[in-house]
Amino acid sequence: MGNTRKIVISGYYGFDNIGDEAVLHSMLVTLRAYIPEVKITVLSNNPQKTISLYQVEAINRWQIREVAKALKESDMLISGGGSLLQDVTSGKTIPYYLGIVKIAQWYKKKVVFYSQGIGPVNRGYNRWLIKQIVNKIDGIFVRDSHSKEVLKQIGVKKPITVAADPVLGIKPHRDVYKYVKDLFGKERAVGVYIRPWQNEENLLNSLEKALKYILNEGYKVYLIPMYYIQDREIAYKLKSRLGEHAILVDSMLTLDEVTAYTACFDFIIGMRLHSLIMAAAAKVPMIGLSYDPKVTDFLKDIEIPYCINVENIGANELIHALRSLIENQNTQREHLSTVYKKQEAKLALPAQYIREQLL
Repeated sequence: MGNTRKIVISGYYGFDNIGDEAVLHSMLVTLRAYIPEVKITVLSNNPQKTISLYQVEAINRWQIREVAKALKESDMLISGGGSLLQDVTSGKTIPYYLGIVKIAQWYKKKVVFYSQGIGPVNRGYNRWLIKQIVNKIDGIFVRDSHSKEVLKQIGVKKPITVAADPVLGIKPHRDVYKYVKDLFGKERAVGVYIRPWQNEENLLNSLEKALKYILNEGYKVYLIPMYYIQDREIAYKLKSRLGEHAILVDSMLTLDEVTAYTACFDFIIGMRLHSLIMAAAAKVPMIGLSYDPKVTDFLKDIEIPYCINVENIGANELIHALRSLIENQNTQREHLSTVYKKQEAKLALPAQYIREQLL
């Protein structure tokens, strides 16, 4: 392409949430493969850590003057991936991310949504903002068909391409994978990735009974706090109910470590969306605990039948799913291999488009 192109990436980065860090890592790998000479600046909550981890430039996402300066000097804003346009966690999320988009548009920069997950969007003002701003961006790539439908229902008329979550392309680091594999030895191991939610007591009761069933079947249970500052407390409560045969990995794991653990498990029980996506990338069987439509939508897209709603979760339902999964692990692995081949081609669609736009 001759001259070095400058891209700014906006998302939920620098918060030590492994799922979102996995998204950023996977995007960077793909972008660098398609646009080797690109210069990337990431808007981060922890710029120094982001610089160290990914060898990019990074600025504080809250310093709007610095953000505006970076956008003014760039060729393009990439917004995504992850679940940026939703107002379940906070009413301020959508105005923030669309505010960054608006600054880029003010400077007449190209804007691309990179495999975003959209919704739920419940507030009328946020739906209006999306309709007004997203209809003026250059390229829209979403990670699932449900996200496309949400945008269309809101009133987005621009073409929307269903790609795939970038994390589906993630690979475990060879040395870290070998370390975890050696750690497990010949034991059969199951990973559990839970997060806090409203019905915590019922969730813990159901998981306690179901995981005791797994322990009796001869599996070791590993509790993985994927977003450490949020997940550690509930993981610790679950560990205290299960005793010594359940292992709480009580540290802020790196992305490489979480990816390697996930790839080494016989199967996982995942409440965190990106635990399920990492498992799919490694062809590891899974049961999903859905607290949000994005979990249900992902499992539906990859045709996994084991999806249990946490709002009315019961131990018997979970044990029934576990029994079925244990009996059909090899079948699900084969299925995941087939699904991966279908999804693989979609992984690079946003990067291919971005390269064309920067020529």
